[in-house]
Amino acid sequence: MATDNPTGTKIGSAAKKPASLSPEQLIEMAAALGALAERNALSDRDRQEAHVLLESLGADAESRVRAAVSRAISRYPLLPPGLAQKLAQDVLEVSGPVLEHSPVLSDAFLVDQIAKDGASDEVQQQIAKRQYLSHSVTDTLIRSGASIAVETVLGNQTARISDDSLLAVFHRDDLSDNMVSLVAQRDDLPTPVISRCHEIILADQFDREVGQAVRKRLVETYALPESMATEIVDAALEDALTRATIGAATVESELELLAGHLHKHGDLTASLVLRMVCSGSLNFAKATYRVLTEQSLDQINMAFYGAGNDALSELYQASGLDPYFRFAVTTAIKTMADEESRKNKSEPDKPVNEIVREIVSFYRGIAPTSIEQVIASLCHEADRWRQPEPAPESAS
Repeated sequence: MATDNPTGTKIGSAAKKPASLSPEQLIEMAAALGALAERNALSDRDRQEAHVLLESLGADAESRVRAAVSRAISRYPLLPPGLAQKLAQDVLEVSGPVLEHSPVLSDAFLVDQIAKDGASDEVQQQIAKRQYLSHSVTDTLIRSGASIAVETVLGNQTARISDDSLLAVFHRDDLSDNMVSLVAQRDDLPTPVISRCHEIILADQFDREVGQAVRKRLVETYALPESMATEIVDAALEDALTRATIGAATVESELELLAGHLHKHGDLTASLVLRMVCSGSLNFAKATYRVLTEQSLDQINMAFYGAGNDALSELYQASGLDPYFRFAVTTAIKTMADEESRKNKSEPDKPVNEIVREIVSFYRGIAPTSIEQVIASLCHEADRWRQPEPAPESAS
Protein backbone atom coordinates (compact mmCIF):
# COMPACT_ATOMS: atom_id res chain seq x y z
CA MET A 1 0.00 0.00 0.00
CA ALA A 2 1.41 3.42 -0.88
CA THR A 3 2.15 5.87 1.93
CA ASP A 4 1.78 9.63 1.66
CA ASN A 5 4.60 11.96 2.66
CA PRO A 6 4.25 15.68 3.33
CA THR A 7 5.23 16.60 -0.26
CA GLY A 8 2.37 14.58 -1.67
CA THR A 9 4.74 12.08 -3.33
CA LYS A 10 3.63 8.45 -3.10
CA ILE A 11 5.97 5.75 -1.82
CA GLY A 12 5.08 2.63 -3.75
CA SER A 13 5.85 1.02 -7.03
CA ALA A 14 6.93 4.34 -8.55
CA ALA A 15 9.60 5.16 -5.95
CA LYS A 16 11.77 7.19 -8.27
CA LYS A 17 13.07 10.72 -8.01
CA PRO A 18 10.81 12.91 -10.22
CA ALA A 19 12.95 14.57 -12.87
CA SER A 20 10.75 17.67 -13.00
CA LEU A 21 11.28 18.74 -9.40
CA SER A 22 13.51 21.71 -8.59
CA PRO A 23 16.44 21.41 -6.12
CA GLU A 24 14.30 23.18 -3.51
CA GLN A 25 11.50 20.61 -3.96
CA LEU A 26 14.01 17.76 -3.81
CA ILE A 27 15.37 19.18 -0.55
CA GLU A 28 11.82 19.23 0.86
CA MET A 29 11.33 15.65 -0.33
CA ALA A 30 14.53 14.52 1.38
CA ALA A 31 13.44 16.11 4.68
CA ALA A 32 10.00 14.56 4.41
CA LEU A 33 11.34 11.10 3.61
CA GLY A 34 13.75 11.29 6.52
CA ALA A 35 10.99 12.28 8.94
CA LEU A 36 8.74 9.55 7.60
CA ALA A 37 11.37 6.83 7.85
CA GLU A 38 12.37 7.78 11.39
CA ARG A 39 8.76 7.50 12.59
CA ASN A 40 9.01 3.72 12.06
CA ALA A 41 5.50 3.81 10.58
CA LEU A 42 6.44 2.30 7.20
CA SER A 43 5.86 -1.25 6.08
CA ASP A 44 8.91 -3.25 5.08
CA ARG A 45 8.10 -2.76 1.40
CA ASP A 46 7.55 0.98 1.72
CA ARG A 47 10.71 1.30 3.77
CA GLN A 48 12.75 -0.44 1.09
CA GLU A 49 11.32 1.86 -1.55
CA ALA A 50 11.99 4.91 0.64
CA HIS A 51 15.60 3.76 0.85
CA VAL A 52 15.75 3.54 -2.96
CA LEU A 53 14.44 7.09 -3.24
CA LEU A 54 16.89 8.35 -0.60
CA GLU A 55 19.69 6.62 -2.51
CA SER A 56 18.65 8.47 -5.63
CA LEU A 57 18.47 11.80 -3.84
CA GLY A 58 21.84 11.10 -2.21
CA ALA A 59 23.40 10.86 -5.66
CA ASP A 60 21.93 14.13 -6.91
CA ALA A 61 24.31 16.46 -8.75
CA GLU A 62 23.38 19.32 -6.39
CA SER A 63 25.43 19.12 -3.18
CA ARG A 64 22.71 20.97 -1.28
CA VAL A 65 20.27 18.19 -2.13
CA ARG A 66 22.74 15.55 -0.95
CA ALA A 67 23.35 17.63 2.18
CA ALA A 68 19.60 17.70 2.85
CA VAL A 69 19.52 13.90 2.62
CA SER A 70 22.46 13.68 5.03
CA ARG A 71 20.77 15.95 7.56
CA ALA A 72 17.46 14.13 7.23
CA ILE A 73 18.81 10.63 7.85
CA SER A 74 21.90 11.34 9.96
CA ARG A 75 20.38 9.62 13.03
CA TYR A 76 18.29 7.03 11.17
CA PRO A 77 19.24 3.58 12.58
CA LEU A 78 17.91 1.52 9.63
CA LEU A 79 19.74 3.38 6.87
CA PRO A 80 21.58 0.98 4.52
CA PRO A 81 25.29 1.12 5.51
CA GLY A 82 26.33 1.56 1.87
CA LEU A 83 24.35 4.80 1.56
CA ALA A 84 25.65 6.06 4.91
CA GLN A 85 29.25 5.38 3.86
CA LYS A 86 28.72 7.05 0.47
CA LEU A 87 27.39 10.21 2.14
CA ALA A 88 30.15 10.10 4.77
CA GLN A 89 32.79 10.30 2.02
CA ASP A 90 31.19 13.22 0.22
CA VAL A 91 32.13 16.89 0.58
CA LEU A 92 32.07 18.13 4.18
CA GLU A 93 28.69 19.84 3.79
CA VAL A 94 27.24 16.42 3.02
CA SER A 95 29.43 14.17 5.12
CA GLY A 96 29.41 16.18 8.35
CA PRO A 97 26.01 15.20 9.81
CA VAL A 98 26.46 11.50 8.96
CA LEU A 99 30.01 11.36 10.32
CA GLU A 100 28.91 12.97 13.56
CA HIS A 101 25.61 11.14 14.14
CA SER A 102 24.94 8.09 11.97
CA PRO A 103 24.66 4.93 14.12
CA VAL A 104 25.19 2.63 11.12
CA LEU A 105 28.80 3.63 10.45
CA SER A 106 31.08 0.91 11.81
CA ASP A 107 34.16 1.48 13.94
CA ALA A 108 36.30 -0.01 11.18
CA PHE A 109 34.93 2.51 8.68
CA LEU A 110 35.50 5.44 11.06
CA VAL A 111 39.07 4.32 11.77
CA ASP A 112 39.74 4.12 8.03
CA GLN A 113 38.42 7.66 7.51
CA ILE A 114 40.69 9.02 10.24
CA ALA A 115 43.82 7.21 9.14
CA LYS A 116 43.54 7.44 5.36
CA ASP A 117 45.87 9.73 3.44
CA GLY A 118 44.49 13.19 2.96
CA ALA A 119 41.89 12.94 5.73
CA SER A 120 40.93 16.52 6.51
CA ASP A 121 41.02 18.01 9.99
CA GLU A 122 37.31 18.80 9.67
CA VAL A 123 36.37 15.17 8.89
CA GLN A 124 38.36 13.95 11.89
CA GLN A 125 36.75 16.60 14.07
CA GLN A 126 33.24 15.54 13.03
CA ILE A 127 34.06 11.95 13.99
CA ALA A 128 35.55 13.13 17.30
CA LYS A 129 32.19 14.71 18.20
CA ARG A 130 30.28 11.39 17.98
CA GLN A 131 28.55 10.11 21.10
CA TYR A 132 30.03 7.06 22.85
CA LEU A 133 33.03 6.61 20.57
CA SER A 134 34.75 3.25 21.04
CA HIS A 135 38.30 2.74 22.29
CA SER A 136 39.55 1.81 18.82
CA VAL A 137 38.27 5.03 17.25
CA THR A 138 39.50 7.32 20.03
CA ASP A 139 42.90 5.65 20.04
CA THR A 140 43.28 6.26 16.31
CA LEU A 141 42.23 9.88 16.72
CA ILE A 142 44.70 10.48 19.53
CA ARG A 143 47.64 8.74 17.88
CA SER A 144 47.23 9.92 14.28
CA GLY A 145 44.55 12.61 14.26
CA ALA A 146 44.95 16.35 13.82
CA SER A 147 45.37 18.45 16.93
CA ILE A 148 41.86 19.93 16.66
CA ALA A 149 40.41 16.41 16.48
CA VAL A 150 42.44 15.33 19.53
CA GLU A 151 41.22 18.33 21.52
CA THR A 152 37.65 17.61 20.41
CA VAL A 153 37.70 13.96 21.45
CA LEU A 154 39.37 14.79 24.78
CA GLY A 155 36.55 17.24 25.45
CA ASN A 156 33.92 14.63 24.50
CA GLN A 157 33.03 13.17 27.88
CA THR A 158 31.01 10.33 26.31
CA ALA A 159 34.02 9.10 24.32
CA ARG A 160 35.63 5.96 25.71
CA ILE A 161 39.38 6.56 25.98
CA SER A 162 41.77 3.93 27.32
CA ASP A 163 44.55 4.69 29.80
CA ASP A 164 47.15 3.97 27.11
CA SER A 165 45.48 6.42 24.74
CA LEU A 166 45.41 9.14 27.38
CA LEU A 167 49.11 8.57 28.00
CA ALA A 168 49.73 8.77 24.24
CA VAL A 169 48.49 12.37 24.31
CA PHE A 170 51.61 13.36 26.25
CA HIS A 171 53.89 11.94 23.56
CA ARG A 172 52.41 13.96 20.68
CA ASP A 173 54.79 16.40 19.04
CA ASP A 174 52.06 19.05 19.08
CA LEU A 175 51.14 18.59 22.77
CA SER A 176 49.54 21.85 23.90
CA ASP A 177 48.41 23.37 27.18
CA ASN A 178 44.83 22.93 26.01
CA MET A 179 45.32 19.18 25.48
CA VAL A 180 46.77 18.83 28.97
CA SER A 181 43.89 20.85 30.40
CA LEU A 182 41.29 18.73 28.59
CA VAL A 183 42.88 15.51 29.85
CA ALA A 184 42.89 16.86 33.38
CA GLN A 185 39.18 17.70 33.15
CA ARG A 186 38.05 14.23 32.05
CA ASP A 187 35.87 12.15 34.34
CA ASP A 188 37.61 8.84 33.51
CA LEU A 189 41.17 9.69 34.54
CA PRO A 190 43.44 6.78 35.43
CA THR A 191 45.95 7.08 38.24
CA PRO A 192 48.70 7.96 38.91
CA VAL A 193 49.89 9.41 35.60
CA ILE A 194 46.83 11.48 34.85
CA SER A 195 46.61 12.63 38.45
CA ARG A 196 50.06 14.01 37.82
CA CYS A 197 48.62 15.78 34.79
CA HIS A 198 46.17 17.40 37.21
CA GLU A 199 49.13 18.67 39.23
CA ILE A 200 50.75 20.08 36.09
CA ILE A 201 47.65 21.92 34.95
CA LEU A 202 46.92 23.25 38.43
CA ALA A 203 50.45 24.56 38.58
CA ASP A 204 50.11 26.15 35.15
CA GLN A 205 46.78 27.74 36.06
CA PHE A 206 48.22 29.04 39.33
CA ASP A 207 51.16 30.54 37.50
CA ARG A 208 49.09 32.15 34.77
CA GLU A 209 45.92 33.17 36.55
CA VAL A 210 46.58 33.47 40.25
CA GLY A 211 50.31 34.13 40.11
CA GLN A 212 50.00 37.34 38.14
CA ALA A 213 47.28 38.64 40.46
CA VAL A 214 49.34 37.80 43.57
CA ARG A 215 52.45 39.47 42.14
CA LYS A 216 50.45 42.59 41.31
CA ARG A 217 48.95 42.73 44.79
CA LEU A 218 52.32 42.33 46.49
CA VAL A 219 53.80 45.12 44.39
CA GLU A 220 50.90 47.57 44.46
CA THR A 221 49.47 46.98 47.94
CA TYR A 222 52.58 46.11 49.92
CA ALA A 223 55.09 48.08 47.86
CA LEU A 224 57.37 45.07 47.43
CA PRO A 225 59.96 45.19 44.65
CA GLU A 226 58.91 43.25 41.55
CA SER A 227 61.77 40.78 41.96
CA MET A 228 60.84 40.02 45.57
CA ALA A 229 57.17 39.52 44.68
CA THR A 230 58.20 37.12 41.91
CA GLU A 231 60.41 35.15 44.31
CA ILE A 232 57.55 34.78 46.80
CA VAL A 233 55.06 33.60 44.19
CA ASP A 234 57.51 31.24 42.45
CA ALA A 235 58.46 29.69 45.79
CA ALA A 236 54.81 29.12 46.67
CA LEU A 237 54.20 27.51 43.28
CA GLU A 238 57.18 25.18 43.59
CA ASP A 239 56.22 24.25 47.14
CA ALA A 240 52.65 23.40 46.10
CA LEU A 241 53.87 21.32 43.16
CA THR A 242 56.39 19.51 45.36
CA ARG A 243 53.80 18.61 47.98
CA ALA A 244 51.35 17.38 45.34
CA THR A 245 53.99 15.28 43.60
CA ILE A 246 55.40 13.74 46.78
CA GLY A 247 51.86 12.77 47.75
CA ALA A 248 51.44 10.68 44.58
CA ALA A 249 53.22 7.53 43.45
CA THR A 250 56.74 8.27 42.21
CA VAL A 251 57.14 5.99 39.22
CA GLU A 252 60.13 7.21 37.23
CA SER A 253 58.46 7.11 33.81
CA GLU A 254 55.57 9.19 35.13
CA LEU A 255 57.91 11.74 36.65
CA GLU A 256 59.66 12.08 33.28
CA LEU A 257 56.34 13.26 31.82
CA LEU A 258 56.09 15.86 34.56
CA ALA A 259 59.72 16.96 34.18
CA GLY A 260 59.35 17.15 30.41
CA HIS A 261 56.25 19.30 30.67
CA LEU A 262 57.88 21.65 33.17
CA HIS A 263 61.01 21.92 31.02
CA LYS A 264 58.93 22.78 27.96
CA HIS A 265 57.43 25.73 29.84
CA GLY A 266 60.67 26.87 31.48
CA ASP A 267 59.60 25.73 34.95
CA LEU A 268 62.12 22.91 35.51
CA THR A 269 64.40 24.84 37.85
CA ALA A 270 67.28 23.93 40.13
CA SER A 271 65.33 25.19 43.13
CA LEU A 272 62.43 22.85 42.30
CA VAL A 273 64.81 19.89 41.99
CA LEU A 274 66.33 20.81 45.37
CA ARG A 275 62.86 20.99 46.97
CA MET A 276 61.89 17.63 45.52
CA VAL A 277 65.09 15.93 46.68
CA CYS A 278 64.86 17.37 50.18
CA SER A 279 61.23 16.18 50.31
CA GLY A 280 62.37 12.65 49.52
CA SER A 281 61.94 12.40 45.74
CA LEU A 282 65.27 11.31 44.30
CA ASN A 283 63.24 9.93 41.41
CA PHE A 284 62.26 13.45 40.36
CA ALA A 285 65.94 14.40 40.19
CA LYS A 286 66.60 11.30 38.07
CA ALA A 287 63.70 12.22 35.79
CA THR A 288 65.09 15.76 35.48
CA TYR A 289 68.49 14.48 34.41
CA ARG A 290 66.86 12.07 31.97
CA VAL A 291 65.02 15.01 30.37
CA LEU A 292 67.96 17.43 30.40
CA THR A 293 70.86 15.12 29.52
CA GLU A 294 71.42 12.29 27.07
CA GLN A 295 72.39 9.86 29.81
CA SER A 296 70.53 6.63 30.48
CA LEU A 297 68.80 5.79 33.72
CA ASP A 298 71.56 3.26 34.48
CA GLN A 299 74.21 5.97 34.12
CA ILE A 300 72.23 8.32 36.33
CA ASN A 301 71.72 5.65 38.99
CA MET A 302 75.46 4.95 38.94
CA ALA A 303 76.17 8.63 39.62
CA PHE A 304 73.57 8.73 42.40
CA TYR A 305 74.73 5.61 44.21
CA GLY A 306 78.43 5.24 44.82
CA ALA A 307 80.15 7.12 42.00
CA GLY A 308 81.08 10.07 44.22
CA ASN A 309 80.61 13.83 44.23
CA ASP A 310 82.60 14.40 41.03
CA ALA A 311 80.23 12.23 38.99
CA LEU A 312 77.20 14.00 40.47
CA SER A 313 78.79 17.37 39.78
CA GLU A 314 79.48 16.46 36.15
CA LEU A 315 75.92 15.20 35.77
CA TYR A 316 74.59 18.49 37.12
CA GLN A 317 76.76 20.50 34.75
CA ALA A 318 75.54 18.43 31.80
CA SER A 319 71.93 19.27 32.75
CA GLY A 320 72.39 22.98 32.13
CA LEU A 321 70.64 23.90 35.39
CA ASP A 322 71.58 27.08 37.22
CA PRO A 323 75.33 26.80 38.06
CA TYR A 324 74.81 28.60 41.37
CA PHE A 325 72.81 25.64 42.72
CA ARG A 326 75.32 22.97 41.68
CA PHE A 327 76.78 22.36 45.14
CA ALA A 328 73.38 22.51 46.89
CA VAL A 329 71.64 20.06 44.54
CA THR A 330 74.63 17.71 44.32
CA THR A 331 75.00 17.64 48.11
CA ALA A 332 71.28 17.03 48.60
CA ILE A 333 71.25 14.13 46.12
CA LYS A 334 74.36 12.55 47.68
CA THR A 335 72.97 12.86 51.20
CA MET A 336 69.54 11.49 50.29
CA ALA A 337 71.03 8.65 48.23
CA ASP A 338 73.25 7.65 51.17
CA GLU A 339 70.25 7.81 53.49
CA GLU A 340 68.23 5.67 51.10
CA SER A 341 70.94 2.99 51.27
CA ARG A 342 70.83 2.82 55.06
CA LYS A 343 68.62 0.26 56.73
CA ASN A 344 68.00 2.24 59.91
CA LYS A 345 66.08 5.45 59.32
CA SER A 346 64.98 6.32 62.83
CA GLU A 347 65.67 10.05 62.37
CA PRO A 348 63.71 11.23 59.34
CA ASP A 349 64.87 14.86 59.69
CA LYS A 350 68.55 13.96 59.94
CA PRO A 351 69.41 14.02 56.19
CA VAL A 352 67.64 17.36 55.64
CA ASN A 353 69.42 18.89 58.63
CA GLU A 354 72.71 17.61 57.23
CA ILE A 355 71.92 19.15 53.84
CA VAL A 356 71.20 22.51 55.48
CA ARG A 357 74.51 22.39 57.38
CA GLU A 358 76.45 21.60 54.20
CA ILE A 359 74.75 24.40 52.26
CA VAL A 360 75.28 26.96 55.02
CA SER A 361 78.97 26.08 55.29
CA PHE A 362 79.52 26.41 51.53
CA TYR A 363 77.48 29.47 50.55
CA ARG A 364 78.10 32.87 52.03
CA GLY A 365 75.11 34.75 53.41
CA ILE A 366 72.86 31.70 53.96
CA ALA A 367 71.54 31.47 57.51
CA PRO A 368 71.09 28.08 59.29
CA THR A 369 67.30 27.83 59.28
CA SER A 370 64.58 25.65 57.72
CA ILE A 371 65.19 24.10 54.32
CA GLU A 372 62.39 26.25 52.87
CA GLN A 373 64.12 29.42 54.03
CA VAL A 374 67.48 28.13 52.86
CA ILE A 375 66.10 27.52 49.36
CA ALA A 376 64.51 30.99 49.33
CA SER A 377 67.87 32.50 50.31
CA LEU A 378 69.64 30.51 47.60
CA CYS A 379 67.20 31.83 44.98
CA HIS A 380 67.77 35.39 46.16
CA GLU A 381 71.56 35.02 46.22
CA ALA A 382 71.53 33.33 42.82
CA ASP A 383 69.76 36.36 41.33
CA ARG A 384 72.35 38.66 42.88
CA TRP A 385 75.19 36.45 41.68
CA ARG A 386 73.92 36.59 38.10
CA GLN A 387 73.67 40.39 38.05
CA PRO A 388 76.68 42.06 36.41
CA GLU A 389 78.95 44.18 38.53
CA PRO A 390 78.23 47.90 38.12
CA ALA A 391 80.76 49.63 35.93
CA PRO A 392 83.18 51.84 37.89
CA GLU A 393 82.54 55.56 37.61
CA SER A 394 85.04 57.31 35.41
CA ALA A 395 87.13 60.04 36.97
CA SER A 396 85.99 63.51 36.07
